Amino acid sequence: MKTAHLPVTAVLLDVDDTLVDTTAAMKAAGAVGMAAVWPEQRPQWHARAAARFRSDPGGFFRRYISGELEFETMRAHRLAEVGAAYGLVVPSGAFESFEAAFRPEFVARQHRFDDVLPFLRECGAAGLAVGALTNSSAAATLPKLEVTGLRDAFGALVTRDTLGFGKPDARVFREACDRLGSEPTGTAYIGDEWEADVLGARGAGLLPIWIQRGDETRPTTPDEVPFITSLAQISPLTAGLDILDLGGTPLTG
Repeated sequence: MKTAHLPVTAVLLDVDDTLVDTTAAMKAAGAVGMAAVWPEQRPQWHARAAARFRSDPGGFFRRYISGELEFETMRAHRLAEVGAAYGLVVPSGAFESFEAAFRPEFVARQHRFDDVLPFLRECGAAGLAVGALTNSSAAATLPKLEVTGLRDAFGALVTRDTLGFGKPDARVFREACDRLGSEPTGTAYIGDEWEADVLGARGAGLLPIWIQRGDETRPTTPDEVPFITSLAQISPLTAGLDILDLGGTPLTG
C-alpha cells in the first residue's frame, strides 16, 4: 500500500460498475427477461441464463463497441446465444419480449455506489472538471444517470454512440477530453476494465486509475497504474489527486 499523486486538472469516469452497479442490475433484470422468454424454466435457470447473458461469452458486446453491430442487434445475438447454449428454441418475438420485461426492471434496479456523490462534490470543491465516458449506448446510459441522480453531474458525457465506437479506441478518450476542455496528459481516467479502461486510457495519453469494487486482493499492476476498491481512496486537490494505492508488485518485462 502506498500513496500516489496524479497532477491533473480533470477527471473522467467510466459509468458501469464504476459509478453504478450495472452487473447486479443486469443479472436481476436479466432473470426477469429470461422468465418472459422461457417461462417454463425454473427461477434458478433464469438466474443462470441472466448471468450468461451478462458475461457475453460470444463476444457480441465487443463487436458492438467496435462499431460492427448496432445495440439492438448485439442484444438479440446475446439472447440467441443463451438459447443455443442450453439447447432451447428461441420463440418468435423473443427479443421484444425480453426487452419489454428487462428494461423497466433494469432501470428500477439501478444503484449508485455510496462513494460517488462525495467524490464528485470533492472534485467540484477542488476545481477539477469531471466527465463520464462509457461504452454503453446513450439510450441505455441516460436512464441510469437519471434514476441515480447523476444526469447533471458531468461537464461532458461521451457514449459509444458519440463516435460510433468505444473504448479502448484512443479517439473516444480524446473526444471526451476535448468536450471537457482538458488535455489528455492532465486528465485522470477511472474505470473497472483493464483493457478498455486502463490500457485504453493510457494509450490515449490519460492517467488511468483501476477500480475493482469489493475486491480486496492486491493485483499485480504496473507501478504507474494505481489500484483502488473505492472512490473514497482518492482525495481530490487543487493540484490533482492523491490516491491510496492498493496495487501489488509492479509488472516486469
